[in-house]
Amino acid sequence: MNRHNLDRASDEPVTDSSAVTRMRGPDEEPSWSVIEAVAEATGTDLARLRPLYDVIDPDALDAICDSAGPERGSSNACVAFRFEGCAVSVYADGRTVVSRPSVE
Repeated sequence: MNRHNLDRASDEPVTDSSAVTRMRGPDEEPSWSVIEAVAEATGTDLARLRPLYDVIDPDALDAICDSAGPERGSSNACVAFRFEGCAVSVYADGRTVVSRPSVE
């Protein structure tokens, strides 16, 4: 299984080559970055993914990341969950990291 962890010495993500990392733009919602990163990680068309709200409240995810962002002095907040077989980590500093599902 692919893992995504934080390097405790630097709080930088430690990812393997099968992870997809996206940096959100200033006007991009965290929930939208999840959808795009999962689509990329799974090779699935955006329209074929199940609704994100089946696993997490997109508005709450956006609010958590917006209220804990670097401009508010708290860029180390992270929300982690599973979506479409992927491990998803959404960071308040703008990163979205998706580990592809393992193939067994």
